[in-house]
Amino acid sequence: MNLEKIGALGAQGVAAGSMLAWVGMVYVTRPVSSGGIDPVAHLCLAAAAFMPFALIAAAHAWFAQQLKHGPDSIRG
Repeated sequence: MNLEKIGALGAQGVAAGSMLAWVGMVYVTRPVSSGGIDPVAHLCLAAAAFMPFALIAAAHAWFAQQLKHGPDSIRG
């Protein structure tokens, strides 16, 4: 059983899932006619919340790449 490949798939899943979570958060907090936040505040919320989600996704994507290439690529 190749645990590095399974770990790489899991890390890719976390990367994709974190971006999907950001899209879901932006969709749920969208301004609607019956109330909620205004469009400018929604844009600020989406922009400010993007960075943590993007950093988590980028870190997991980088980790998945390292796991796919095996132990030799980590050491150089």
